Order: sequence, then structure tokens, then C-alpha cells
Amino acid sequence: MGSRPGESRRLGLGAVAELLGEPRLTAWWWHRYRGLTPTGIEDGTPWWSPDDVYAWALAHKGGQLVDRVPVTAWTPNRHHFRAVYGRAVADDGLVVMRWHTSRGRVSVLWPLDDVDGPPVGPPSPLPGDAATIAVTGLWMDGPELTGVLPGIPGRTYPVSWKTLSRVLDQPLPWWPVQMRQHRLLSAWRPGDAPVTTLATADLDTEALLAMAATYEQAAPTARTLVHLARVAYRQAADSAAHDLELLDDTDLGDDEVVVAARPLPVPDAGDVDETVRRAGWLELLDRDDQLAARCVRAARRWNSGKDLPYSRVAEFAASSRWAMEWGARLEPGKRTAAVEVLDPDGLAAVLVDPQTGVPAVRTTDGMIRAAVPQRLPATTPLHQLVLDGPIWIRTADGTLWPAPQDPYYGTSWGYSGSGPASLSRLVDRLLDDINAAAPASLQGAPKGLLTLLQRKWPAGTVLTRQQLEAARLGKPVAVDDPRDEDEDDR
Repeated sequence: MGSRPGESRRLGLGAVAELLGEPRLTAWWWHRYRGLTPTGIEDGTPWWSPDDVYAWALAHKGGQLVDRVPVTAWTPNRHHFRAVYGRAVADDGLVVMRWHTSRGRVSVLWPLDDVDGPPVGPPSPLPGDAATIAVTGLWMDGPELTGVLPGIPGRTYPVSWKTLSRVLDQPLPWWPVQMRQHRLLSAWRPGDAPVTTLATADLDTEALLAMAATYEQAAPTARTLVHLARVAYRQAADSAAHDLELLDDTDLGDDEVVVAARPLPVPDAGDVDETVRRAGWLELLDRDDQLAARCVRAARRWNSGKDLPYSRVAEFAASSRWAMEWGARLEPGKRTAAVEVLDPDGLAAVLVDPQTGVPAVRTTDGMIRAAVPQRLPATTPLHQLVLDGPIWIRTADGTLWPAPQDPYYGTSWGYSGSGPASLSRLVDRLLDDINAAAPASLQGAPKGLLTLLQRKWPAGTVLTRQQLEAARLGKPVAVDDPRDEDEDDR
């Protein structure tokens, strides 16, 4: 083995051993008795280039070390022949497509889009593979692949699509993410024309459409569920089409990659009025069947339950002064789809707030977990804001309410961030309209309110309407420390 021009990386014997995943003593044995000839010798010390080490490993004992060599270092040998496609097999959220080459079996792993919970992190190599390659994404320079060395568990390396097609001596099929369905990948054979089919929506559309079928077509619930399913299918089709556009913009040719599936076009879903959507979900939330619970899970996964009357969850100890007051009015409730957001395992005692209809549960450790409404059904104005966990609103008739929250933006105080910004916007709205919805934006709060709620007030601080209105006008506000009240109580 001669030194190559431009060779810059020089490996000592220990680095050679590490490169091939063996102890240094094994590498010494290879060097001494198995023909692992150095690339060069400097100051009496032998060194090897990675290319020469890999070339030796590919030739060693008929290629027994091939599973320790990245396909990027595979070179044609005299027995080279075009890879033969074997078959596809399912394996834990993957479809594994297998090619048989002169150097051994090459497995290409495709994570499925129609399986919940795809594998996270590098895949495990499969027993008997000479090379395991995982399809991991699509970037501007083409589909991204990650190689895993079967002979050295845990070691990965990047692979280009050009390299893999060269190793297999044929173009490889490619599916946009939303088209990676078990039946499509398992049915593919070399030479097949692209199929056109519905892209997989990132939503449990089966549950939505099945539930919609149990209602009259014009019913709010049916219209709401069908619309959401159409929105999801349109988004999936658009996303798959975008992936194909990205692929077209790469320099990959037909001899390197072939498109295996294209999305069926889906028309724009239009819109359904917000009042219709809310009415549809209210009907659904009161059901106690599993299909309704699946629909609620789908809505929360899609947009955090934006159209549900309550979608965020608060958990607090019942020992809090305000939690005790609010918890005292809770009544036993029935387990409906609404409880799905609080207790999907079905282990807690179900409660309901008769004032808001909001569900709650008491867990086995005594905590209360409650849904947080997006707006209050109160009939009197805001009287107090209570900074506690959670934040509370007391109205002029003395009723205590959990502060409304948007599905996305939570509320808090005591720092410069999104929580106080969201809370200051909410308070600004509630001072004018106690039935206003929690804001879906962080912008626009009066500066005085924002400054007041960014201060590190101790838990239990009560801000009156007069103090909040003064802050909104930019006036100074004096606030009593609740810890002083506790001292007086003692």
C-alpha cells in the first residue's frame, strides 16, 4: 500500500484498532501476521491512512470485517455485481428494505409516517447486515441518510444518496415523509411506476371521520370534525408536494433516485365558523365513549385544543387558600371525553366545577388537576387578581374563578417573558369585559400593567381592580405583602 498524494490523516496502531472497533492487541496481530501493512513509516513509527485500513478490512478473510467499514469506503471488487432487491419487512415502526450485494446485505430503514411514536435517535443495526442505512430527512442537497456500522454498535456516519446508489448500482426509491406508509413501502418493487395516493395526515382522521358519520351531515359536530380532517389531509398533501419540489431542486438524477409515490391533490378545506366549531366540540366533550375521547386527543395534538372551551391543564395542592375555596364547590362528575385531557389513564376521581362546567380530577396523592377555561361565564366585573398557583380571578359577586388561558400562551408573573405578557393582556381585557377570551397574542398590553406583573410578587399577592386600573394608566401602585397578613393572622 503506497502513500496517497494529499493524505493528511495518519493513524497509529491504537487509532487503527479504534477505527475497526477492536482492541489494540488485535490490531497489532493484524499488523504482524495478517498483512495490515503500514501506509508509511515516519521516524521509525508505522502509520496508516483510513482508506488503506478500510481497503485491508474489505479484503480480510473474504470480507468478514465489511460490517465495520462505512459504505462510503466500499470499493468495487472483482466479484462486483448489481445489487438484487430482496424484500421489505416491518420492524418496530420501520419498513426495512433489503438489497443483496457482492459484499453482503444492505438494509435501508424507513421510519413510517403512519405509525405513532417513530423511533428516536440512531436506529439499531440488524443482525446479518453488511451495512445498515437509515433514511433520516430531506435537505436542500437531497435526502439525508445515516449509516450505522453493524459490527461497531453505536457508531454512525453520514451517507449521500449518490454513494448509496453507486454501492447498489441502481437508483433507489424515495417517498416523501407523508407518503411513508407500510403498505406502500412493502409493495414496492424495482421498476415500479410512482403511485398516487392520499398522504398520511398528522392526525387521527380515522376517529374524526368515524365520529362524524354518527351525526347528521349538517350537525355542528359533523361539520367540525369533517372540516378538521380535510384541513389535515390538505396540509399533508401540501407538505408531500413540497418535499418533492425540494427533491427536484437537487442534483440527483434518475439513475440515483426515483420517486415512488406522489400525493393525491386535496382541495382547500374552506372554513367553518368559530361558533359552529365550539358548539360541535361542546357536544362531543359531553360524550362518554372511547371514540369521542380519541377525537379530543386528536384536537389537542393538532392545535392544543384551540376550539375546546378548555384545553390547558393546571395542577395544584388543595391546601392552598384559594384552591380550598374553589375546590369546595367542586361536585362529583361523570367520566366524559372532557376528562381525557386530565386523566387519560382513568385512575383519578372525576369532579366538575358547576359554575363553569370545567372538569377536574383529584389524584391519588391528593392533588387537583383541572382544565382551565379560555373564557369565564361570569356575570359581574373583575374585582381581584390573585397571584397564586394557579392564578385566580375574583369577580364583584365574590365568586372565585381560575384565570382563563389561551391553549398556547400560559400566564405567570415575576419575570420578563411570555407569562407576564400574556397575563397583562388578559387582565387588560377582563377589566373591560369579564367574558373576554384569553388572548392569543403577547403584544399590546399596557406598559404599566406589564411592569406591575413583571415584579416578583410573593405567591398569594392580591391585586384589586383599583390597583390594576391605576397600573393600566401608568400610575404608581402600592401593594400589600401577603406575608404581612399571615403574620397578623398568627
